Amino acid sequence: MRTEDKPKFAKLLAEVLAGYGKPLPEAADINLWFRQLSPFAPAVIEKAFAAYCMERPDFAPNPNGIIARCKLLDGRPDENEAWAVAITSQDERETIVWTQEMAEAFNLARPLLASGDEIGARMAFKDAYKRLVDDARATNKPVCWSVSAGWDGDRRQIAVQKAVTAGLLPAPPQHLALPNESGLPPAKPEGLLKLKEALAQLEGPEEKLARIQAQRQAEEDARDRAKREETDRKMREYLAAHPEARYGRLLAQQKASN
Repeated sequence: MRTEDKPKFAKLLAEVLAGYGKPLPEAADINLWFRQLSPFAPAVIEKAFAAYCMERPDFAPNPNGIIARCKLLDGRPDENEAWAVAITSQDERETIVWTQEMAEAFNLARPLLASGDEIGARMAFKDAYKRLVDDARATNKPVCWSVSAGWDGDRRQIAVQKAVTAGLLPAPPQHLALPNESGLPPAKPEGLLKLKEALAQLEGPEEKLARIQAQRQAEEDARDRAKREETDRKMREYLAAHPEARYGRLLAQQKASN
C-alpha cells in the first residue's frame, strides 16, 4: 500500500471490526496495522480480510492473521503450476510470463533438463522454487512478474495481452501530453518514436482473427489455383502426345452443346 491508500484502508478496517462488534482502533493502532500491511497491495489485503472473516467469524482479526493470509494470496503459483509454465520456455517460439522465483528455479534445473533427466529437473525445480517462495514470503517480498519473450511475434502478443488482462502485468500507460511553453520545437526521442511505431503495429483480437482468416483463405485459393493449373498442364501434354484424343474431345464438346 501507499500513503494515499491509508483512508480507504482505515475504512475497510473499521467495517471489518464493526462486523465483530469492535470499535475502530486509535490512530496509533491504525498506523501499526497500516505499517505492517504496507508491503501488500490493497486488493490482496481486501481478499485477506474476506478470507479471514469466512474462516474465523468468532474472533476479530489481528495484523499477524491478515499478514499470513496476504502471503498465501500474493499471486505466486504453487510448485506444479510453476513447473507447467516454466517448462514451456523450452520451446523457443513461446513467450511466457513468470515470476522471479520461477525463473531462478528453472535456471537451476536447466542443466538436468539438458541432460535428458526431466524427472530430476522437475524435482530440483520444485525444491528450489518452494525455498525461494518461502524466503520471499518471509520477508514480505511482493511477487514480480516478467516476460520471457519467444521469437514468434503472434504468440508473444497473445501471451502478453493475457497477462495484462489477468492483472499480472501493468497495462501500457497512456501518454500524458504537457503544454510546451519553452518556445523550443518538440523533441522526438528515437526510442519513443520506435515505441510508438511498435504500438501502432499491435493488433486487437478482432483484427488479428480477420487477418488470420484472410491469410488462410488466400492460401486455400492459391492451392486450388495451383491444382487447376497442374491439371490443365497435364491435359495439354497428353493432347500434344495423343492428337486423336483431341478430336474425341471436340466431338464430346459438340454433343454436349447440342
